[in-house]
Amino acid sequence: MANTPNAGYWLIVLNLQREEGLQPLADETDEAVRSWKQQNPGQKIEDHLYEFISTAELPLLTSTIRETLRYATSVMSIRRVTEPVEFAGYRFDRDDEIICMTRSVHLDEEIHENASEYDPRRYMKQRKFSKNGKIVTNHSIPWGGGVSMCEGRSVNFIDLRVAGKFG
Repeated sequence: MANTPNAGYWLIVLNLQREEGLQPLADETDEAVRSWKQQNPGQKIEDHLYEFISTAELPLLTSTIRETLRYATSVMSIRRVTEPVEFAGYRFDRDDEIICMTRSVHLDEEIHENASEYDPRRYMKQRKFSKNGKIVTNHSIPWGGGVSMCEGRSVNFIDLRVAGKFG
C-alpha cells in the first residue's frame, strides 16, 4: 500500500494549489451524503460507510483520484524472464531482469493530452485513451501489474472492519 498514503497527500496538496482548492470535492461529497440520507432516513451513514462509498455517485472525486495516481505515482515493476524472448527489437535471455517504468506511460503526451499538467477532471472528459490510433488499455498503472500487481490489493475496507481496525 505504498502509493496510497502518497496519493492521499498529493490529492490534497495538488488541489490546494488550484484556485478552487478542495471545495468542488467537498461540495460533491456533501451532495452525495445528503442524497444517501434522503434515501435512507433514520440510518447512520457511519453504519453503512462501505455501501455508501461503493454506490455513491462521485464522478469528480473518482476522476481526481485517478488523475492524482496518474500524475503523482511512479511504480517500478521488476520481472524475471523465464524463457528467451525477443521483444521490440531486444533479446532477453532466461533470468534477465526487466524493469518496467510506468511513469513514462503516465506522462506520454501521445496518450494523455497535456500530460505534465494536473487536471482533476481529466477522467470525466475522456474515458478511452489511445496512441497511434490504438486504444491503450493500461494508460494508467499506478499499482504495477502482472501476477503480483499491488501488494495491498487483497486488503479491503470490510477485511479491516472485521479485523477490528475500523468501526
